Amino acid sequence: MNEVTPSAPAPTPQRTRMPHLSAALTRRSFGALLGGGALAAALAACGGKSADGDGVSVVATCYPLVHIAQRIGGDAVTIINPVKPGVDPHGLELSPAQATEITQADVLVHITGYQAAVDDLVKQQKPDNVLAVHEVTDLLHAGESAEEHADHADHGDEQDHAGEGHDGHDHGIYDPHFWFDPTKMAEVATALAKRLGEIDTSGAADFEQRAKSFTADMEKLDAQLKSTFDSVKGPKTFITSHEAFGYLAARYGLKQVGISGIDPESEPSPKRLRDLQKVIKDEGVTTVFFETTASPKVAKSLADSTGAKAEELDNLEQQLDEKKDYSQVMIEDAEKLVASWQ
Repeated sequence: MNEVTPSAPAPTPQRTRMPHLSAALTRRSFGALLGGGALAAALAACGGKSADGDGVSVVATCYPLVHIAQRIGGDAVTIINPVKPGVDPHGLELSPAQATEITQADVLVHITGYQAAVDDLVKQQKPDNVLAVHEVTDLLHAGESAEEHADHADHGDEQDHAGEGHDGHDHGIYDPHFWFDPTKMAEVATALAKRLGEIDTSGAADFEQRAKSFTADMEKLDAQLKSTFDSVKGPKTFITSHEAFGYLAARYGLKQVGISGIDPESEPSPKRLRDLQKVIKDEGVTTVFFETTASPKVAKSLADSTGAKAEELDNLEQQLDEKKDYSQVMIEDAEKLVASWQ
């Protein structure tokens, strides 16, 4: 089996086991569909997993998960990514055909609280193919700082939070953007390698070796990022469109200030904008960062009102440039942040 290099572009979905139905699967329509039993019937009609002989099928609903699946699975896996290019993965909607394909895949790598349609699918169907990210790596609670997370861990609060909402967010209790900590990418990759090896025992040794190689790459990246951020003395505050960079801040001692919270579609209040203007003035923030997959309008308006400049920071939810892989984008983001503090 040939190992897939880090720079390999994310593949587009290749397989559908039933004709595509036009209705999008939203939170509301999914419940109605289940109530009528249509999806259950469709599942029964579709046959077993990997029936087309394309190898082990892995569902990955954002670029970091696709990257992990490529590096660990190599040619032995078929990656199913239902998110269209250029679309914010947060707002993913599923057709009944896509829902069927996901539940019939060999592995669904699931980030709880990231995509409502996938959360609902897992909750209602309870498929046995789920590899839950929060079960293989320690996740931040939505909106909490690294210090607060450490305090929760010290007091055993992880179970106390289970099933609770957080500050009214519809994203559940976890901050889903774990990929901004390379050590967590390695932990998820190791867990995926183990799961793939259980499904395809003949390839288990290859999956394990790729996971070790990937972990070494993530350790190298982690050290490089730490060195880059440690080169800056003093406060390391940055403002961005939404709070997608909490793990980056927690890992490397930065201070993230989001215009909106975990959900990129939430609108900041006038008071929030005034508070942000004060942060820019008091902490000498030179740059307001926006993201391609989230609207830059508010970020650019805030920058204009304060004399700061506006610049793009890649949130990695989509692969914006096929010539740049995960590690390259992480390094570029770090360089942009450091430049904003100098």
